Amino acid sequence: TMLNKPRRHADLPKAAVEALWQGNLIGAITVVRQERNLGLKEAKGQVEAYIASQPALKKKMDKVLATAQQRFIRWAIGFLILVAGITVLVMYVL
Repeated sequence: TMLNKPRRHADLPKAAVEALWQGNLIGAITVVRQERNLGLKEAKGQVEAYIASQPALKKKMDKVLATAQQRFIRWAIGFLILVAGITVLVMYVL
């Protein structure tokens, strides 16, 4: 029946598609969940299928992910340097 067929990727809600083009994967999944009353796994699957079907969007999302990973790595290194500095300072004071 029609209800058992997965929805075609082309009919994601407009707000979800806009969120994806802004690099907001979580926002897109949230829109799909709310508008279609789906669970997280199902909504994520629909959004990922849509991204996979759109080469330009997939390239953009890959770039967004790479940028986020680079920012996290920089943050983690900065945090570790800060912790090391505090540790040295504490050891020096004691």
